[in-house]
Amino acid sequence: MLFGRKIIALCTSRVYDAGHHRFIRVLNDNLSKFNYRLFIYTLNTDLYWNEEESCAETKVYDLIPYDKIDGLIVMDEKIKSKRITDSICQKARAAGLPIISVDGEHEGALTVRFDYEKGFESIVRHVIEYHGVRRPHFLAGIKGNEFSESRLNVFKKVIKENGIEFDESMLSYGDFWAKPSREAAEELCSRDELPEAVICANDVMAINVNDIFRKHGYRVPKDVIITGFDGIDEAQYSIPKLSTVSTDWADLADALSKAVFDYFGRKKTEGEVKVVPRLIPNESCGCERVTETSDTYLSKLNDSFYRYQDDTRNLYEISVKMQMSTSPGQAIGYMYDFLMHDMCLVIKKEIFERAHNFILEDIPPQGLALVYDSYHSYTPMTDFDCGEIAPELEQKLEDRHPLIFNALDYMGKNLGFICYSFKNYDITDYTKTATINNTVSMGLGGYVNMQYQLYLSDKVERMYKNDKLTGLYTRTGYEKYYRELIERSKGPCTELTVIMSDLNGLKAINDSFGHIAGDIAITAAARALKSCTPEDRTVCVRYGGDEMIALIVGEADPDRIIADIDKYLDDYNAGSGLKFIVSTSCGAFCKRLDEGFDLEYAIKQADKQMYETKRIKKQKMHIENK
Repeated sequence: MLFGRKIIALCTSRVYDAGHHRFIRVLNDNLSKFNYRLFIYTLNTDLYWNEEESCAETKVYDLIPYDKIDGLIVMDEKIKSKRITDSICQKARAAGLPIISVDGEHEGALTVRFDYEKGFESIVRHVIEYHGVRRPHFLAGIKGNEFSESRLNVFKKVIKENGIEFDESMLSYGDFWAKPSREAAEELCSRDELPEAVICANDVMAINVNDIFRKHGYRVPKDVIITGFDGIDEAQYSIPKLSTVSTDWADLADALSKAVFDYFGRKKTEGEVKVVPRLIPNESCGCERVTETSDTYLSKLNDSFYRYQDDTRNLYEISVKMQMSTSPGQAIGYMYDFLMHDMCLVIKKEIFERAHNFILEDIPPQGLALVYDSYHSYTPMTDFDCGEIAPELEQKLEDRHPLIFNALDYMGKNLGFICYSFKNYDITDYTKTATINNTVSMGLGGYVNMQYQLYLSDKVERMYKNDKLTGLYTRTGYEKYYRELIERSKGPCTELTVIMSDLNGLKAINDSFGHIAGDIAITAAARALKSCTPEDRTVCVRYGGDEMIALIVGEADPDRIIADIDKYLDDYNAGSGLKFIVSTSCGAFCKRLDEGFDLEYAIKQADKQMYETKRIKKQKMHIENK
């Protein structure tokens, strides 16, 4: 219980499906009248019973606060993963919570389900017994599927009771979906003798079978009766209107509400509650026309659809802007759009670790942060405790509408979650949850990847432009920065001074004291060159093993600079305590930066001067040694 209200956690998927949306509306309205509040933990895709693959979206179920809720409802057929639903129920049992399973069976749980067998039997009997069909055909769903096989057994039972012998020619499989059912219908149309009726295991297959028969010129129901099962809205807009059985979500919600009051209130969670679907005979079997859905609903659906298309485009643009952002704050800032209303965003703080790629690496958790709350014009990034469930929770519970939780999933990694707190039941808002989730997931995930790519690019550029030992620019990496310096400083009388510095006696140092000593000498020579040249007008480059150059733009006194280098190294030698002397030979060349300036020529001239200096120093040392 939270703030004096009982909390029910509903675990499900695809809250934006029209039937499921009606179910949530009726269930929540029923519960809220008796001081219950609904927390909905939902996927945007079905798992389709694939137990081998894990999905980051399922992390939404980790958000369930088992210590704060008063009961759990798990919709097995919506989630479509026994492994996931078993895990949820196991945690609920450990917390001592009452559990209701919709269309599933779990230890210690009350099961609420449609009586699909009884409902399907009603339409088979209607076709066989009321319309007198003697050559029926059954279009099953997926071969081996529990629901498909159950409906096949009902079909066999009813025709047997009516003296019709079953044979395999009466059976096709449409996999509960459009393409395979259309292929099955094409095969039936090619037969020498049509069945009198095609009884389909669901409405989607029936609508597509109807379409194929009509394209071949057959009249429904005069030439062939076609029926469906489950009563989806589209059945009311087929031509002719489809005979079906309504698995009315509102009926299920009413039964589930009663189960909550009866079982959760007394902490009893055992047994089974069945909801019998309603037979709706209609034009496709030859009965009178029945209209279950009003035209006003259709017009509203059309309006929502076109508005949804525009919103999807705008959300795509937000995602792109988020990915191209230069900071987390800028990325989140793009979310402040009228499309992202009645929601908040909580993310894992470690996703913004720029030096690591959260998507590709396992980074130690750093906690959660609230980064977006549409109820405020600006939300600074603040620490978020999972125990809070959602920001300003008490205020949100004042409203009677459910909280809807979605996990963010990018390339199989969970980035955090979104909590929606709509103040109405607008199906367009519910439908947009999937698109918003995708927008934020792609936006943040793309931002993380982009920032890591930029980090790597910067790192590679640093490795490329800077010599690891000396910190000077490399011979292959200096040119960009040299050009930038020229453009920034160039004038009609601007000169460039090139100073070439070469370490004296490197081979002797390496041979006598080792290569580490040689590296120390090279580093000292580099520091001398960089320290004695103007910082803001110079590009210093390690040009070879022990050769270094300084490119100085603007006025410079090369003789003074070379003298300063010599003094720097004299002072260094005096205080270093090394058993060897670090000294350099330098040469210089100056030239105006006009159109005919040739950098390679200038370096060669400085190099020539440096070798002349080295020759003179060697000659002087030879004379002194005598």
